[in-house]
Amino acid sequence: MISLPPNMLGKAAWWLVNLVSKTIRIEVHAPEGYDWREETDAIYVSWHGRLFFPMVCLRNRGMVVLVSEHRDGEIISVASESAGYGTVRGSTNRGGVRALAKLVRLAKNGRLTGFTPDGPRGPRWEFQPGALFVASKTGKPIVPIGGSASRAHYFKSWDRFQLPLPFSRGVLVVGEPYYVPGGLDEEAFEGHRRELERRLIEVNRRADALAGAKEPT
Repeated sequence: MISLPPNMLGKAAWWLVNLVSKTIRIEVHAPEGYDWREETDAIYVSWHGRLFFPMVCLRNRGMVVLVSEHRDGEIISVASESAGYGTVRGSTNRGGVRALAKLVRLAKNGRLTGFTPDGPRGPRWEFQPGALFVASKTGKPIVPIGGSASRAHYFKSWDRFQLPLPFSRGVLVVGEPYYVPGGLDEEAFEGHRRELERRLIEVNRRADALAGAKEPT
């Protein structure tokens, strides 16, 4: 069996995502009065397995995303850069402190930033604290993003990545901006982490319901 290098896999992944996206009409549901398309001062979060619609809808806005230093992260990094995103490499296990410090600097300088808070290897739909750290240091709101499709292939990976099928119905759900104050103690920080986890699960479940998705258990 031929094993392709991460660079080629990443470019192929974005080529496939971009090709499929051109066949899908995406409905967007956002909070009333919140112009998410003009947002220039936020931290976006999306689950690892639901990156398809956020990746398509938020591209070409100068966003910088945190990507792990694992091999899977190399694939995602190349795919993200092919789609027009900037990347910072690091994770909870490798290069995390350095990467978060860089994202804090970028956010303070007005760059949009993005996280997949259950990456790089799960547990699935469990919110890890990197985005909260950046939010607490910068005062930027965290905006949860969910996406789903009426018909999709679900990979047998830890994140059960959802790849919409061509000509399916697509839905993107934008949650309410959520502010995290600075100077939090451990208990308060954990409370915000749990609330953001709940909100990110909620926007994806809403996207599933609106799209009529039938994710396998």
